[in-house]
Amino acid sequence: MKTLITVLVVLALIALGYYFYSENIPAPSKENTEQTSEYTEPTIVWTFQDGGEKDFIPYTKVFVTVNGILHSVGDFQGSCNEIGEEGGVDGEGLLAGELSAVQCWFAGGGDEIGIFAVEDGSLELMTGVLEEPIEGSAGFRGNFVIRPEFKF
Repeated sequence: MKTLITVLVVLALIALGYYFYSENIPAPSKENTEQTSEYTEPTIVWTFQDGGEKDFIPYTKVFVTVNGILHSVGDFQGSCNEIGEEGGVDGEGLLAGELSAVQCWFAGGGDEIGIFAVEDGSLELMTGVLEEPIEGSAGFRGNFVIRPEFKF
């Protein structure tokens, strides 16, 4: 009987110790439980509409939705496709700093419209020129220009 009482007292002391210990542990604050990050991956979705034909050249209307806000980028010659795993018209994929892009192509040339990350954490839309290789020379992809009306 004495052993039983000793065991019960020890268990009671353990339970009491645990109770006081758990009461003194601060509850996790919102700051401690949420992961904070200076950079969050933006949501970028491209959409296209038939832009009709002008002077026998087909056009595509290009729209981009960045973080839920729709922007009309403009009308571009030819058909447009997002640069995917295949890498676009030159097979090279996205450029340095380019988060998402589309290429519009017609009759050996076209335009690239890309969303680029900026050092300050914002995004910029830039357009560049695409040209296919001619007589053994390499194709061209460059001359990107910032479109200041599209600062995200």
